[in-house]
This record gives sequence, structure tokens and C-alpha cells, in this order.
Amino acid sequence: MKKLLALLLAGAMALSMVACGGSEPAPAADPEAFEPITLKFANQHPGDGTASKSDQAICDAIEEATEGRVKVELYTDSSLGDYTSVVEEVMVGTIDMAHTTMVETYDARMSGSMLPYLGSNYDELKKAYDPEGYLYNTVFEIGQGMGIRTFGFYCEGFSGVGAGPEVTNAAVPGAEKGAIVRVPGVDTFALSARDLGFVTSTIAYSDTYTAIQTNTVQGWVGGPPNLNYLYFRDVINNYYHYMLTQEATQIYMSEKTWDKLLPEDQEAIDAIIKAECAKSFELAAADDANYMQMMKDAGINVVEFTDAERAEMAKYVREKTWPELAKNTSQEFLDNILASLE
Repeated sequence: MKKLLALLLAGAMALSMVACGGSEPAPAADPEAFEPITLKFANQHPGDGTASKSDQAICDAIEEATEGRVKVELYTDSSLGDYTSVVEEVMVGTIDMAHTTMVETYDARMSGSMLPYLGSNYDELKKAYDPEGYLYNTVFEIGQGMGIRTFGFYCEGFSGVGAGPEVTNAAVPGAEKGAIVRVPGVDTFALSARDLGFVTSTIAYSDTYTAIQTNTVQGWVGGPPNLNYLYFRDVINNYYHYMLTQEATQIYMSEKTWDKLLPEDQEAIDAIIKAECAKSFELAAADDANYMQMMKDAGINVVEFTDAERAEMAKYVREKTWPELAKNTSQEFLDNILASLE
């Protein structure tokens, strides 16, 4: 059904663009006829989590900046649907705004912000996610073709490997690690973990805790420190902060909703969301440090790597893994990202 819905939506967008003679945006709302509006804002995050607090700050700031012309109601915890359905509803305008993982259904480049070792530290990520940079501008343009306006990447933390036993050759990219780890069924995670030296298994996330507990796998890949502490601390004895991938969600709005807003409110909303995305780097870094300390306090061995070690891992993965990922995007896309980081 999701594939069918995706095809129908894609067809509807194509017809819409033909009917409009291209992708020219509709004119902004008429100030004389504008009436106050309340927007639905969906996210996939826990209501008391850092991202939801940022989203609520966005809601409050928008209402204040627009003098009440635009109010935003936040729906947390995927209460309006999982991220795949939310993206589709924003595209057609039945949900106004969202903060979720972005789907690859329409263009794999929309998930470019989650490339393995796109950055090996937060300073590099700031450069990669720069609103004036290549990656953001490419994603923005693709989003326009989907009927959405993306405002920026919200950084939620670097992922590592949580494991029961100690792994071998932990700091040596490509060397066998002596462990089978659970990975999501997505090339970004699976191929990069394999190339670092892990044997991978794509069992369901819901089965991961039991699989580690029973030694079916020895660990898992894809979660930042907070998930390792909150959900796996009873079955892992070691955490390796590889900073392999980053959970980078996106905040975006339906173009149909955007076109209903006054120009001055559009400008204010754009600035508010971009400012909150810019804050996310510091929030994520603090969150990583906080939960790694909590793991240490719980008796878990936390292994962090030096800048030089991570730089070597990043070089290795970009040279070995990225060419395989280019099959879903393009080599030109990846080459341009690398050029933008120099």
C-alpha cells in the first residue's frame, strides 16, 4: 500500500507541475485577506526528549514572531504516524510541518546527511550541514520537487557500537573485529560497519536486545550513546564511540502551507528553524558526553578514539564504502560533498 501511495503521490506531483507550467512557487498570501492559521507539526521524538524541546521552542517563537498570526501545535512520539507516512502527508499538505528522518523513496540523496563519516567530529558536521553549502542546497532543491520546503538538518548525535564482549583491533579500519553486530537493513550502516571489520546481521531492531543477550550477535550498530544507555545498558559491557554515522533528521514544511503564509512570516519562520538547527550541534555533543558518562557510571567500558584515529577511519570508509553507496545516489553527488568539505 505504501508503494502504491508513493506512486500515486509522485504522479499527482508530476501532473501538478505540468498544469502549472513548471515548478514556479505560488504567490505568498495576500496581507489584506490573511486570517490567523494553526499548523500541525509532527515529530518522531519522545515528548520529553531534546528534539521535542527544540520543536516546542520553534512553536513558541513562531507564534511570538508572527504576533499570533501563525500558531503551531506540536504532535510528538509519532502520534500522527511513522516518518514514512508523515513525509507523504506533508507532501500533499494534510500535515503542515514535520521533524523526522527523511525517506529515500523519491531520491536517495535526501538521506545524504547520514552518510558514514560525512564528518568525523561536530566541527566537520557544521561545515557539511551549512545552509549555504552543497548538501543542503541539493536536498532543498529535491524537496521542492516533492512539494516540501526543508529548513535544515537537526543533528541528534553520532552513532557507535554497543557490544557485550570487547572487540579486537577496535581502532584499525578494515581489521577483523571478532564480533557479529546487528545493523539496520540500510547500506549506509551495513556497508560501513562491514568495511570497518565487523560481521553484520540485519535482524529486526525489536529483536536486538534479546539477540545480544543470547549471544546471537555480540553487539549493534546505529545508535548514539543515549540509545545504548537507555535501552541496552543491561546487555552491553562495552561501548565504542566510532562516530560512524550521525542521526540527522530534517525539519520541513508543506509548500502548500508555506504558500498560505505572509512574506514576513515566511522570513521569520525560516530564520527561527535555521537557528534551532544551528543549536543542535552543541545539544547533541552535550547529550553524547552526558550519556557516555552515565554508561561509565553504570560500569560499561566506554572507548573513545583520537581525532587522528577517527580521521583515518573516515578516510578509509570514504574511499572504500562511498563508491558502493554511489550506486543509489551518484558519484558526482558524493564527489561534490567531499569537495565542499575541503
